Amino acid sequence: MGGEHRRDDHHAVLRPGMVKICGLREAEHAVAAVEAGADLLGFVFAPSRRRVTAERAAVCLGATRDRARALGRTVLGVGVFVDASDAEMNEVAEVAGLDVLQLHGDHDPGLLERLNRPVIKALRVMPGAGWADLEARMDAYATAASTPIAFFVDGYDPVAHGGTGVRADWGLAGTMAANGPLVLAGGLDPENVGDAIAAVRPLAVDVSSGVETDGSKDPAKIAAFVEAAKAAFSKR
Repeated sequence: MGGEHRRDDHHAVLRPGMVKICGLREAEHAVAAVEAGADLLGFVFAPSRRRVTAERAAVCLGATRDRARALGRTVLGVGVFVDASDAEMNEVAEVAGLDVLQLHGDHDPGLLERLNRPVIKALRVMPGAGWADLEARMDAYATAASTPIAFFVDGYDPVAHGGTGVRADWGLAGTMAANGPLVLAGGLDPENVGDAIAAVRPLAVDVSSGVETDGSKDPAKIAAFVEAAKAAFSKR
């Protein structure tokens, strides 16, 4: 993809009720997610068994956008990074054709000014964390020159930054969602996503391991998850 892709002229906006399927590696699974009604497709560029190259993500997104156009829909590609530099993220975003960057790790809020895509900022919530600490962390980003379009919370793992299937603290997540746009992840699956949406009232939900069978994305589980999430969002 050629040319400068500036953040301030980008159309990508998160809408209430969006569903993200993350950790995609195969074009067929990405297309299955689009056909199921997913809005956001996540690709991991950090060390992980789900890690992909920018080129592979580009192939997946190319296939999904063709299918989405045929269905009269649009989808957004989300790149997941952990402690990556602005130069690396901007380059990967350009090659892969990403619409949004999801940042995990310890970043200075000023980094967002140097990124050419809208940002979802993940906040790592350790067990026992209180709202006062999270509020201060959210405010540091919300009052920066360039602000995230949403925050992201996952279940806590001492090593991994996500995709482990560990459930997030829904009570604390609910407080976060009441104070800013929140994407909820962490241990979600087709069976519990409806309860999670009712309890937390997030802007969007995210799933990875909860739609896998033997470590691979399962189209039937993807469809079940999207259906359950959309049904729960429609009741709000």
